[in-house]
Amino acid sequence: MREDIAVIESPSGAFAMLPEFVQGPVAYLLVKVASRCNIDCSYCYWFRDKSVYAKPKLMSSGVFTQLLKRIEEQITRFSLPEFSILLHGGEPLLWGVDNFQFFAEECRAISARTSCKFELSVTTNGLLIDDAWLDCFERYGFHVTVSIDGPAHIHDIHRRTFQNGPTHALVEGAIRRLQGRGVSIGVLAVCNPAYQPKEFLDYFAAMEIDSFDIMLPDATHEDNPPRVAQFYCDLFDLWLAANRDRKTINIRSTENMVAGLLGGSSTSEEIGYGPQEVCTILSDGAMEPLDVLRITGDGATNTNFDIFNNNIEDIKIEPRWKTAREASLNLSEKCKKCPFVEPCGGGYLPHRYSKKNGYNNPSAFCDDLFAIFTHMQSALEKHVYIKRSSGDKIGIGEAIAVEQQSQPQQPLNRLHAR
Repeated sequence: MREDIAVIESPSGAFAMLPEFVQGPVAYLLVKVASRCNIDCSYCYWFRDKSVYAKPKLMSSGVFTQLLKRIEEQITRFSLPEFSILLHGGEPLLWGVDNFQFFAEECRAISARTSCKFELSVTTNGLLIDDAWLDCFERYGFHVTVSIDGPAHIHDIHRRTFQNGPTHALVEGAIRRLQGRGVSIGVLAVCNPAYQPKEFLDYFAAMEIDSFDIMLPDATHEDNPPRVAQFYCDLFDLWLAANRDRKTINIRSTENMVAGLLGGSSTSEEIGYGPQEVCTILSDGAMEPLDVLRITGDGATNTNFDIFNNNIEDIKIEPRWKTAREASLNLSEKCKKCPFVEPCGGGYLPHRYSKKNGYNNPSAFCDDLFAIFTHMQSALEKHVYIKRSSGDKIGIGEAIAVEQQSQPQQPLNRLHAR
């Protein structure tokens, strides 16, 4: 939640203003109900940290019973109106449909006692989805996000079985079954810049998927990530063309970047200035910061906190969690001087890491992000205008310049694409 304003110097000697954030109570958990997977994705961030193999393969009944107790305590303590839980892995469906159903039933019971609304979701590779899973998702209102890297010739490069077989046909079949049941679904892909973004969009259109994301591959400064600027510039152009007359597709990463450029807020932890406040619960009940931070080194997210000895709110005093939150807001000097400091926010926190400086770096994708934001801003200046409450129109480029000069303007409202 935003409060006040922080001021930092820009390269011209002017000042850029960044919002400060007040910590609210924890109302979202990333829960690792399974620490193993049933396929062998070559780029998976989770298994880059070998310490995950020391964790129980599946969350036990004793752990998730204690977790439910802690969740109800948290809701009651802070009178929370909503609580969100993302069941994750590894592959979370390995936990079993009976455990999912029991967990959902217990959340309903907590909701009845506290009047707190639960939002339950799961991210899966989809291979285990059958009629029993479809019944579960439909009955309990799970939002299901499926990982699929576009068409088969792209997806099957990295997302293969342990016997090195393809998985695309199975994942596509799972998506079609979910669609057939009317289950709320989302789709996640990982960018492969060796291919054109149009191949991804054409595939998703053929699958009647109009809301998805194409994420950056996970990398730190110790890696050698591919250059992705042209891919995302082309992706933005396709998104803009598709939505020129009416909204037809939603690409989360693109829209969060556009929102930042237009003065709005990102809804993603991966882009935009804001605190990294994810609390991860592992299969043994351990409490950790954001799971993707594991790419910074084996055991990098390990803590001494767990749900048996700590309540959920205690995560805020855990040293590694605090370090991650502070690092997400304390940007490098290069980032502070960047004209895109707020919509970019330094990039995704795990991507800022180096052995030399820790998180005190721009993103490993910094040059790409700068090129992408530059391209987007140029296009928006040509195609987007703001309509004032008076009815007058102002070009977005002029509005951005006015905002940077901190000059007062009439109230602004609707955005329009020409």
